[in-house]
Amino acid sequence: MRFEPLRARFEPLVHLGTGLRSAFGELLDQEFGYSTGHLAAMLNTCLFAPSLLTFWFVNGVLDFSTAVAIGAVTSPGGLQVRLIAYLFLVPTFLVVRIAVHLLHPGHRRQVLSGSCPNTRLVSLDWFSTGILATGLPLALQDLGPWLAMNVVFLVGLFVVPRFVDDTRAGMVKLLAIAAGSLVFLYANYGGAVGLLPEPSTVLGPVATFRLGDEATRWLLRAFNSVLFGPILVGLFGGMMNRILTRPELSGIPLAEYALPARDPDSVVLTSAALGTAFYLVVVFLLTGRSTLIL
Repeated sequence: MRFEPLRARFEPLVHLGTGLRSAFGELLDQEFGYSTGHLAAMLNTCLFAPSLLTFWFVNGVLDFSTAVAIGAVTSPGGLQVRLIAYLFLVPTFLVVRIAVHLLHPGHRRQVLSGSCPNTRLVSLDWFSTGILATGLPLALQDLGPWLAMNVVFLVGLFVVPRFVDDTRAGMVKLLAIAAGSLVFLYANYGGAVGLLPEPSTVLGPVATFRLGDEATRWLLRAFNSVLFGPILVGLFGGMMNRILTRPELSGIPLAEYALPARDPDSVVLTSAALGTAFYLVVVFLLTGRSTLIL
């Protein structure tokens, strides 16, 4: 038949197309299977994950609004530098994550073979801490209100619930959070309200204590120095990692959905220190200023 030569001529092409389609299907099966394939090594958060962008946006809104509210950012220039650093946060973190995995001998073999290591060595959450924690001394200049609020939190969250029924402990903790927040607001702004008595007469002088400008300037230089800044922010991150993951806090109604899971200390310290170093490099590139020691 005249169609036989045509079929014989196109048969290799048909076999080639079928083989390519099969190979492509197997490739997709491999790449999108859990922890297999080079693409999965990225999508399964080994090197990169789309969820990082969601976290970057939500975390940025929360962190910057909190920093402005508590006074960790006081000038438009400081806010602008931190915003620029935050824009480059995810790309820098990805480079750091890739470098850490490739420098680790066992992880390097896994990543290059298309498998994602199950061990997380750095965290974007704690990496981003370095950008805003360097302004913490500005927020703590009004030290008295912070001390008063945390005393209320300590008593209401950790002490009193030990002596009440479990059914009432959650409500006690919620009341403690509300009371501590009100004490903080009253100590800071109660003097501006004419109808209220002076905070120092109600809460005492300690609750309204304020750090001097020189002490604040010294702490700010320490947190923003190349030598001490990464260490101090890393220790601050480690402390918050342990406090925010205490079982007393996880028992607060709705708090379990907002509080982070406890990370290993090595992950927190490393990530926070590297994030601080990254921020200090951005400051130097934008302003030409850098503090080596104090």
